Amino acid sequence: MTGRDRTLAFLKGEKPDHVPFLPLVMQYAAQKTGVNYRYYCTDYHIQCRAMTEFARKFGMDYLHPAGWPYCEAIAYGLEVQFPDNALPVARKPLITDESFEDDLQKIRVLDVESSPTMMNRVEGVRCYKETVGDEFLIMGHCEGPFAEYADLRGVENAMIDLLENPDEAADAMHMITENAKSWIKLQIEAGADFFDIGDAVCSQIGERLYVSMVKPFHKELFSYIHSLGAFVKIHICGNITTLIPHLVEIDADIIDTDHMVELRPEYFDMLRSGQFFCGNLDPVQVIRFGTPELIRSKVEELKRIDQGRGKIALAGGCEIPLDTPVENYLALRDAAVGWT
Repeated sequence: MTGRDRTLAFLKGEKPDHVPFLPLVMQYAAQKTGVNYRYYCTDYHIQCRAMTEFARKFGMDYLHPAGWPYCEAIAYGLEVQFPDNALPVARKPLITDESFEDDLQKIRVLDVESSPTMMNRVEGVRCYKETVGDEFLIMGHCEGPFAEYADLRGVENAMIDLLENPDEAADAMHMITENAKSWIKLQIEAGADFFDIGDAVCSQIGERLYVSMVKPFHKELFSYIHSLGAFVKIHICGNITTLIPHLVEIDADIIDTDHMVELRPEYFDMLRSGQFFCGNLDPVQVIRFGTPELIRSKVEELKRIDQGRGKIALAGGCEIPLDTPVENYLALRDAAVGWT
């Protein structure tokens, strides 16, 4: 089976030849293919060439045109620096305390097709599709509504706003959600089979605020993606144990789980047909600094928890770190191939 066929079978509740292998590789893929990360982020031709080469050489079942979180933020006006061969960094928040009401107006309707950074990702999806056809599943990506608000406002202030300026925060996330829909549609039309929403900071606000402030926007985005015929993957870094029932309820197809989530058999019982977890080995202590033997033992633990349900795709709990030994990555890949 191809990586695309394998993962689609899983998403349809069918049994493929082995569990999908869906590691998050961005800086690692660039490192292993000798690509400067600045250009990996900013030139879709370079990224497509690097990730395709990595996937064919080291193995995985999908390709993802992500790599950095500020594509949308730059379109809103955030100033971002691109250091040589490193992650981009924001110079300062776009929405400040000093001019809060005025700065909120910067979160406006975006003309996605006039944004070079946003269209770089759309063209990246198209490039992947034209390059690999049906060999790999192709993922689209955007920031989730709260993560994007945090990018523009600063994480600490964004969290405070949920309590002190909830109406303004909600209005901002509503606009972010509407803009995301336009971008999602373009990526799916370009060839994305499923779509990843990255809303990393949701694990830091607790279940109550998630349910009241963010969950409605996630539900809206998931429903929209499904209406376009694509599947939904949600990635939230950290411990999302209390959020799992909500993500199941609003129909996330793939729920990424960080290593901080202690997966238990009862969580698997919550999942409906076609829903599954993805993860969740510790990317640092197990994958980067562990051994192939440790990786294999951790995968065996996941097998025991899954209990034959076929409800988890194998990956790290988050991105595969730079300088991970190749033998460790291959041990993780081989563990997926051997999990039938």
